[in-house]
Amino acid sequence: MSQKKRNKAIRDKYSMTAKEAEDRGLIPKDFHLFDSIDMKEYQAKHPGYKEWERGLKQDEDFYGPNKSNGV
Repeated sequence: MSQKKRNKAIRDKYSMTAKEAEDRGLIPKDFHLFDSIDMKEYQAKHPGYKEWERGLKQDEDFYGPNKSNGV
């Protein structure tokens, strides 16, 4: 399998639309309309979000701010 086909297979396997994420309950309904107050209320109800956010912060501290950019 070529590199291009492998990449496409990986993207197809691990990507989803916002609608699919809403249906699975991963993000709240009308997530795109949330402001900071709504987001804080959502985070208070779902404690796993803060752990995920803390993990991102630790990665940034360890790898630097350009980890995702490949720099």
